[in-house]
Amino acid sequence: ERGPDFVVLDRTAFYAEGGGQPYDTGSLSWSGGEAKVLRVTKEKGVIRHHVDRLPPEGAVRGIIDWDRRYAHMRYHTSQHLLSGLVWKIYAARTVGNQLYTDRARVDFQPASFTPEDLARIEAESNRAIEAAHEVRIFQEDRVVVDSKIGDRSLLDLIPASIRRLRVIQVGTEDYCPCGGTHLRNTSEIGRVHVVEKRSKGKETDRITYELLPK
Repeated sequence: ERGPDFVVLDRTAFYAEGGGQPYDTGSLSWSGGEAKVLRVTKEKGVIRHHVDRLPPEGAVRGIIDWDRRYAHMRYHTSQHLLSGLVWKIYAARTVGNQLYTDRARVDFQPASFTPEDLARIEAESNRAIEAAHEVRIFQEDRVVVDSKIGDRSLLDLIPASIRRLRVIQVGTEDYCPCGGTHLRNTSEIGRVHVVEKRSKGKETDRITYELLPK
């Protein structure tokens, strides 16, 4: 399948934007040519690779911009870590998030964090990173997931028809359904530095943070 500016492949390693994680970029190459992958979207379960030129029919080789992907992996895994810690300490669940290559933001509710709270969240996140927790990815029955997470995640946003869920478990710090890309160990994250906190309405606080070198 193809459109005026996109192609659909029979298999792909490119990540389509979703769950707060941006899309992958990279290239598709074939004998005698190459196309840049500018954006990747998902429409009704079909992944579309938006390109600057359409490849001919036949086999292509996809190459992901690894620096961009790895940055998203670091921020996505760190977001799970931070969300899990905030849930355990403050009983505030994550109600929104957005990742970038150089920062991330997470919305918590109910929350009204003080400067001391932010310092604690940063310190606890870095403590967990230094503990080098293994990151596991596996499938679990929806009923089991629901019984384990309680109000930690907005599970009701996932269609009820999906009975098996992809779960991310970050050591003992977080357990949550997620379709994004992640690291193998928290030691790869770096160091969390909280940049700011903003109120986003009644009982909702947004924390923006960046990742610094180890």
